[in-house]
Amino acid sequence: VRHAFGSFRDVLREVTYSPMMGSYLTYQGNRAHAAGGKFPDENFAREVMQLFTIGMYKLLPNGTVQMDGAGHPVETYTNADIMDFAKVFTGFDEQPSRSNVESIGISRRRPDMNENDIDPMLIKVQYKDVFPKRGLDGVYLGDTYPLC
Repeated sequence: VRHAFGSFRDVLREVTYSPMMGSYLTYQGNRAHAAGGKFPDENFAREVMQLFTIGMYKLLPNGTVQMDGAGHPVETYTNADIMDFAKVFTGFDEQPSRSNVESIGISRRRPDMNENDIDPMLIKVQYKDVFPKRGLDGVYLGDTYPLC
């Protein structure tokens, strides 16, 4: 029942660093384009935006869907936004195995390997996308301006 009375931010942080969620939502081992030669997996970024936070459509203060001039729902983000947001979730990987972890010999991928599904994931800087990322409001994530 950890975080039952905490903030949503704390819960989202726990989900993000969970090795099981990293495996299920395919962002564990996600690498920056420069490190892996392909674009980062967008699955977790899409789930965070669509299911966990802002949803697919903008809402009015009364909770109804906001419509544009043609009567279509106003979307909260584009696919380009998801591609940018996926760069935030690069570099996450599981911690090294410990000898006292109960999951020894119970591997999701290979039964001969010991995996650490208990400790929060860590960020491997060599796989992290280090370039500035823009939020939905056009402002850089983090401190509102790039340092490069």
